Amino acid sequence: MELSSNVINHFLTPLAVYRLQKNGEPSSQAEAEVTITAQVDAKENATEGQSPTWNDDEFIRSLTVSARPTWRLDGVDTDGRRFFAVPLFAIDNLPVRIDVWLPPFEEYPCRLRKTLKPEEAMYTSKDQLLSLPISRFLLRTLKKWSPTVPNFERDYLAAPFGSRIIIADIATSIEDMTIHLLPDYDIEHNMCSVDQLRKACHNNVKEDEWPPTVDLSSLRFKRQIHEAISLVTLPGQLGDKVVVFKSLLRDQRYMYNEIKTLLSLAPHDNLMPRPLFIVTKRSKFGGKKGVAGFVMEYFEGGSLKDLLLKNKAKGTELSMRQKFRFARQLTDVLIHINRHRLGFYPDLKPDNLVIRLNTSTSNNEEEGPGMDLVLLDLEQRGGWFSWSPPEVVYVEYMEILATWLDSQHDAERQLATKKLQDCIEGWEATSQSTRYKDQDGGFSYPWKALLQERLLTGSKRLERAQVFMLGKLLWCLFEGEARVRCGIDHEVLQENDVESQIAFPQFDGKKTPTQIRDLIKECTSGEPEWETDEKKRRKPGLVVRGGKLVPAQTESTSTNETANAVTEYTIRAFWERELERADAFMAELFLHKHTGIDAAPTGGILSAADHRPLLSDILSRLAELENSVL
Repeated sequence: MELSSNVINHFLTPLAVYRLQKNGEPSSQAEAEVTITAQVDAKENATEGQSPTWNDDEFIRSLTVSARPTWRLDGVDTDGRRFFAVPLFAIDNLPVRIDVWLPPFEEYPCRLRKTLKPEEAMYTSKDQLLSLPISRFLLRTLKKWSPTVPNFERDYLAAPFGSRIIIADIATSIEDMTIHLLPDYDIEHNMCSVDQLRKACHNNVKEDEWPPTVDLSSLRFKRQIHEAISLVTLPGQLGDKVVVFKSLLRDQRYMYNEIKTLLSLAPHDNLMPRPLFIVTKRSKFGGKKGVAGFVMEYFEGGSLKDLLLKNKAKGTELSMRQKFRFARQLTDVLIHINRHRLGFYPDLKPDNLVIRLNTSTSNNEEEGPGMDLVLLDLEQRGGWFSWSPPEVVYVEYMEILATWLDSQHDAERQLATKKLQDCIEGWEATSQSTRYKDQDGGFSYPWKALLQERLLTGSKRLERAQVFMLGKLLWCLFEGEARVRCGIDHEVLQENDVESQIAFPQFDGKKTPTQIRDLIKECTSGEPEWETDEKKRRKPGLVVRGGKLVPAQTESTSTNETANAVTEYTIRAFWERELERADAFMAELFLHKHTGIDAAPTGGILSAADHRPLLSDILSRLAELENSVL
């Protein structure tokens, strides 16, 4: 199946059940996308006689990297449409966070889509991004377009924070393309004030512990390494030291909750330190001064994911001593977070752990400087499906149905809404535009429900839900894998043409000691991958192979039509089974909430979760195992 611009919403969530027909034929929504492509191609064919003769080789040669570039490409978002491209004059200026948006893949002329292959941006690693035809095309387009815009540099730097450059259509020449610098005043308008943040933190943060405030104009932009992360300097405060400026252009409330969480938690060696500065920005419309983000320490050692991928590419792995060191540090910092009344961590994965290099210490001569883990990203919004515990992810499935199903499936949407309202106190649908309103525990309803249960009854289920993610992280750590590769979610798009990788809960050779294997299985109790019944066991769903979505466990087929049908059947069958599990869990949760019974009569997710060890037990076992193994 070809990757589409809607692949995340249509196929990597339970909405796939309603996007694909049972016979494998595309739904009305998918048919609409085909119609759009056909209309674009018809328009292209009608004007082809007026255009220069098309030559693929010449066009590709024209996309060579310029010897005198005027733009730089720092990255791309998961959807393959939002590029972090910046004009060179923006470097060492204030960070204005203006990203470049390309149209959906389906709206490209057919011949240009085949040549530019825009879908490659969804799964290509960041170090290979500049080699893609779509990346070189974008840089060439921006270089030719920006000089044609009067006062472009002035208007770019003066635009509201988070404005966009929109490329509305794709053509071989910029004369045939529609491109706009589009001011967006909503982001600044929706920012909360420093006073609001102080009020949110006043119960946990003393006045003298509040970080200083700096204006956005004090920052100097260096590089955009992630949708939310800019590398900057603050010459007036920190000289040439490079630090992180974190800002969100969507769902800012999560960023404000992270500031509150970071300021509320006591320091810990393996926890991201408190913000160095709060960054404010005066709105272009109305003059309100709002919080645009915060500045925090930058760890040049990169993420644990990067380290594991690098080792995998080199055919090496961490020493057993280092694996245990990381495992203990991670468990200890989770214990630390959970000691706080509102503390928990719901997004554990290798991406959210960075490496602190200790040049003064060394684990051994071969490994060089000592390495410590630092946990970051404390937004408390929840994690990817493949990492989240079943008692959380099944509720999230229901939330997707209740929030995003269209009017054609109103009955199913109302049923999902009723199940959520019956099981979770105060549940209501939210949207990305929802403004910040202080809430204890953030904005994820299934995680907040576990938090409330802990506050009211002393329940350990919130802790055991985090233990589930810790178990998967231990699997990654000891097996040397950066991804778990189970289920269907965003992680599918992070790899291409990977044939020999193992998936959780498989173990390869002697990398993971038997006692750690047993511990991982205990931590992830309730995961369908452990089902003894082959028919009930969850298996890997999809992979990207040759730039296309294909079933993970299906051999290649002879025709595109057959391959697409098999892929669509696999997607729908996977999500139908997942929704069956979710329905069963919601019934179990209803029973628990209204009768006090801890599990369904035949056993269920809640009873399985109760068999997971607690964090303190895990830390003790890790110390004992380390002594026996090393």
